[in-house]
Amino acid sequence: MIIMEQFQSEVYSNTLTLLSQDTEGNMKKTLETILEWEKTHPPKNEYDGFEWHSVFTDARTLNSLVTRRILRVVLKTNKYCCYRAVDLQAIEKALADYEGSFTQVVAEEQMPSDLFDVVVGHSEKKDIIKRSLKAEKPVHILLWGTVASAKTLMLEELSRLPNSRIVLGSALTRAGIFDVLFNERPKYVLIDELEKIDSIENLSALLSLMERGLVTETKYRRHRTIRLKTWVFGSCNEIQHLPRELLSRFLLLRFRDYTPEEFYEVTVNVLDQREGISQSLAVYIAEMVLSDLNSRDVRDCVRIGRLLKDRSKEEVNKIVEILKRQK
Repeated sequence: MIIMEQFQSEVYSNTLTLLSQDTEGNMKKTLETILEWEKTHPPKNEYDGFEWHSVFTDARTLNSLVTRRILRVVLKTNKYCCYRAVDLQAIEKALADYEGSFTQVVAEEQMPSDLFDVVVGHSEKKDIIKRSLKAEKPVHILLWGTVASAKTLMLEELSRLPNSRIVLGSALTRAGIFDVLFNERPKYVLIDELEKIDSIENLSALLSLMERGLVTETKYRRHRTIRLKTWVFGSCNEIQHLPRELLSRFLLLRFRDYTPEEFYEVTVNVLDQREGISQSLAVYIAEMVLSDLNSRDVRDCVRIGRLLKDRSKEEVNKIVEILKRQK
C-alpha cells in the first residue's frame, strides 16, 4: 500500500512539475488527449496501448513522458510502440490542480487616495509603483539602497492595500512562503529584508510565483498547487548577493540617503500623522537625532517619540543624552 502511494505520488509530482514548465500549453493538451483515449479504450490485454498517432503527438514527446515515469511502454516492435499511462488518477488530479482547483479570489479594490503621502520625496519611484499597481499583469519591484531611506516605509504604505501581506525575509521558516500563499492567497506580497531569505524552498516558490503565477508544493503525502495573480514588492540594502534569476524578475528602484531637509520633512510627517506628536516637537526631535546622534534614520525619531513620558524638549534632551552614551 505504501509503495503504491509513493508510486502515485511520483506520477502526480512529475506531471505537475511538467505542467508548470509548459508555458505554451502543448503538454497539457497532450495529457488531456491521452486521458480521453485511455478512458474510452480500456486495455484488452497487457500489450494493448496507444501509438503516437492515436493521441496526435510525436514519439519523442511520448518517450519523454516515459522517461519521467508518467507513461510506460507496453509493446515495442520494429513497427510499433504502444504506451499506457502509469496512473490515470494521478495524472487527472495533477491536471485538475493545475487548472486551478485552488484559485485566488480577487475582490474589487481601491487604492488609498493618500498612498505614500507620508513618504517625503521619491516622487518618480512613487509614480512607477502606482503604475505597477494599475498594470493589467504583475510588475514586481525591488526597493534597494541605503539604510533609513524610506524603503520599509514604502512597504508599510503598500501594506495598506486590500489583500496584501508583509513578511520579513529573516523570519520566514522553510514553509513560510508556501503557507502565506496557500492560506492567504494575497494579491500583494511585500517582503522586507529580501536578501535574508536563505531557504531553497522559499526561493523556488517565489521564482515560480513571479514568473508563471504558479506555486506548487510537492512532498510525500502532501501535494497542492495554486495559481495566483500576485504582485511582489521587496526591499533590501544590498543586491550583490541576491541570485541573478531572482533579480531578473524585479524592476529595480534604488534609494539613497535623505538630505537633511528631506529628513526633517519626513520626520515631521511620520511623527505628526502616525504618532500624534506636534510638528514643533517633531522638528526638535529630528534636529537632535541629526546633530547629536548623527543619524538620518527616521526610526530613531519614532523610538524617541514613543519613549517620552511627557512631550517636551526636556524629555527629548534626556533621552538623547542617554542614547549618546550608548555609542
